[in-house]
Amino acid sequence: MPTSESAAFDNEQISVRLPSEFTQSHQQALQHYFRGQEFAGDENWVLLIQAMDLLRRAQIVQSGQTETFATIYDRLVDAVYADTLIADLLPLGDPESESEPRRAVVARQIVSDLRAAGLWRSDLPGSQLLVAFYLYWWQMFVRGYAFELAIYHDLTTSGIVYVAHDLRDRRARLSGFDLAVMGFHGDIKTSTYFVQTRRSETLAHDFYITRMYHSQVRQWQRVVWLTPTFWHLLNGAPTVVEYTAIWQVLPGVAQIALRGRSFVVVLYDTWKQHLIARQQGEKAND
Repeated sequence: MPTSESAAFDNEQISVRLPSEFTQSHQQALQHYFRGQEFAGDENWVLLIQAMDLLRRAQIVQSGQTETFATIYDRLVDAVYADTLIADLLPLGDPESESEPRRAVVARQIVSDLRAAGLWRSDLPGSQLLVAFYLYWWQMFVRGYAFELAIYHDLTTSGIVYVAHDLRDRRARLSGFDLAVMGFHGDIKTSTYFVQTRRSETLAHDFYITRMYHSQVRQWQRVVWLTPTFWHLLNGAPTVVEYTAIWQVLPGVAQIALRGRSFVVVLYDTWKQHLIARQQGEKAND
C-alpha cells in the first residue's frame, strides 16, 4: 500500500493519490468492515474512523484535473441524493428501521454513477477505496438522519419542548447545532465516534444525544452527554469516573473529563424524565 502523498495507482489518464498517513492497517479495517466482520475491539473502530477521515483528502487525478474524494462526494452524492432521501424519511413512523431499503437502493445507484463517471474501474485498485468511501459516508448519512428523526419523534411524543433545525434545508442541516432545549445547544450522533476524530476536538455543544455500546449486555443504548451546568438544572451530583468506566455507574449518573471539558453522562430516558419534570414545573409556575 502506498504511504506517501505522491504515491498513486496509475492507469492511463486516471490515478488515485492517498494521504501519507493512510496505512495498511487502515485498509485492513476497511476490508473487515465491508465484509461484515465483527471488530475485536475499539481500536479497530478507531482505525476505521481514521481511515475514512484520511480518505477525505485522497485525490482523484483524471484528465489533468484533481479533486478530493470529499469534493467528488459532495458533487455526485450529496447534491444529488441527500434532499430526496431526507424527504423520504420525514413521514416514516420508524425511520431507523424503514430507512435501510432506501439507503440500499441509492447505494446501488451511487456505484452505477461512479462507474458511468469512470471513477469505478476494476482495473484501477485505488478506485475501490473511492467506492468504499462513498458507500460508508452514504450509510453514515442515512443512519445519522434516521436516528435524528427518531429522536425528534420521541421528544415530541414525550411532550418535551425543543427547537430543531430544518432538515429539509441544506443550509439549516449544516448549522452549528441540531437542536436547542432550555437555551442549551445540542447535537445528535449515532455513536460516540465524535469524540474519536480530530475534526471534533472542541466538543463545543452543551449536550449530545448519542448511543454507546454496552459490551456486557451486547446492546447499543441511548445516552446523553451534557455539561454539568445543564445537569445541575435537572438534578443533583453525579459520580466522577474515567471514560472507560461509564458502564460501572450507569444507569446511575456519571461524570467524565474529556479534552479539557467535563460531561455528565446519563441514560437517554433518565435525561428525558428529569427534563420533562423541569419543563412541567416551569410551565406550572408561569
